[in-house]
Amino acid sequence: MKKLTKDGLGIGQREAKPVNEEDEKILWSKGVFGNSSSVALQHTMYFYNCKFFGLRALDEHRTLNCNQFAIGSDENGRYIEFKGTNSKTYNGGLKHRRIEPKIIRHYDENSGIVDFYEQYLNALGLSGPFYRRPLNKSEGHLRYGEQVVGINKLKTFMKDICSSAGLEGRYTNHSGKKTCATTLYQGGIPEEEIMKRTGHRSTTGVRKYQKPSPAMLKEISNTLNPPQTTIKAQCETVNEKNAESVLKDNDESVDNKRSDPSFKGLFSGNHSFSGCTFQF
Repeated sequence: MKKLTKDGLGIGQREAKPVNEEDEKILWSKGVFGNSSSVALQHTMYFYNCKFFGLRALDEHRTLNCNQFAIGSDENGRYIEFKGTNSKTYNGGLKHRRIEPKIIRHYDENSGIVDFYEQYLNALGLSGPFYRRPLNKSEGHLRYGEQVVGINKLKTFMKDICSSAGLEGRYTNHSGKKTCATTLYQGGIPEEEIMKRTGHRSTTGVRKYQKPSPAMLKEISNTLNPPQTTIKAQCETVNEKNAESVLKDNDESVDNKRSDPSFKGLFSGNHSFSGCTFQF
């Protein structure tokens, strides 16, 4: 492994790609998200369960139940509240009795996403498993069956969502949780608040999901770059010297040609030229 690493093999990690703001806009504009169909609404719920509540790739989704969600309002506006149960980092055992379960209240100021949650929960009858088989509309109403979405289907949700919109890159179910952590990190949210959303209990775990944006990388580069005035002045001096050198070389070339006997012979005596091209 050391030899392969030295040769540059196995250095890059094959990671799931988070969904950025531009990708999210595409998903809405192309109708992958929304309430135009039962499938579109279910995909919307899946993605925002990941982004808002940091749900894990599969284990937290497969056991999700309608009674874990509540819609309400207070002095801060309307909200959708999620109450977590068992998960990888909180299984309810004796060792986890002192750990607070995940309870997240997500406020919606003006996007209208709480309305989508309300419509979805009502279509499910406000009870039972959260992911059930989508059915065709009936008299304009979205419908879902009693059959629970299978585990193999759940595994492909994020991939299906992104491929439907033509997004390029490696999108897996881990993309959802990574979208949550990355978006909060790029927004300057404190790490302990990010961990409350994602459910991570260690900074090492959550930092694997936090990726800087291109704007952040550019700002870091600008911070480390040398003083612009010094570089600019040096470049101008070099350009001036190069220009002077080119002019000097051109002048010397012309003088050399003028001193050439064959050049002088062309213009000595009584010669007349008309419509000619001279090449030297």
